[in-house]
Amino acid sequence: MKFLKVMKKNNSLILFCIDRWDMYHAKQMQEEIDYALKKSQNINNIIIAIVVFLTSALMSFMYGIDITIGNYLWLPMGAKVLAFLLFGLWAFPGVLLGSLMSGIFLYDVWSGNTFYGPLGTLVGVLAPLFAIMIMRYFRLSNFFDEGVINFRHVLFLIILSSLINTLTKLFLYIDKVRDIDGKEVDALNFIQSYLTGDILGGIAFVIIVLKLLLPFLRNRKLV
Repeated sequence: MKFLKVMKKNNSLILFCIDRWDMYHAKQMQEEIDYALKKSQNINNIIIAIVVFLTSALMSFMYGIDITIGNYLWLPMGAKVLAFLLFGLWAFPGVLLGSLMSGIFLYDVWSGNTFYGPLGTLVGVLAPLFAIMIMRYFRLSNFFDEGVINFRHVLFLIILSSLINTLTKLFLYIDKVRDIDGKEVDALNFIQSYLTGDILGGIAFVIIVLKLLLPFLRNRKLV
């Protein structure tokens, strides 16, 4: 009987040690996974920031730096929409960083509008997020269906993001923002140019990039 009690006690001790060992390795593995995910998110955000900045640089080279009127092809809107489509809320730091860098380095600190300029930049970052939230509420956010792009939902997302961005920026900028030469915002020209540029730029960037990326995303089972 003593022998059986000792064996039972030893078995319990062994099981306890194994359980503690498994818990330690499980915790260690989870920490490694969390670290890998965080590292991947940081890399993705750096890439997103670079893409947003480079598309803004191309637009400033083509159209100049007048923030009181939009460009008729604004590719950064497409870059922001696509970033949130692919990475969700995790893309926010990269989109914000790329947009702020653009305002500071490409647009001469928002042409001297150091208060409303950054606010407008924040609007441009948040517009696609609000659009996605609205579409999810109305169950229109099925952007990828079994590896196939739902172009109608993506197109509606671009249009809604552009509309939110344009109208909110108009409210912020009108009678407050001036260009470096003193020109003020004209509401009609502002809406026409910003809305057209955001929609066309968003469509051009998102559709072209998704067409190129979709085979890769399918292989990685990301869509």
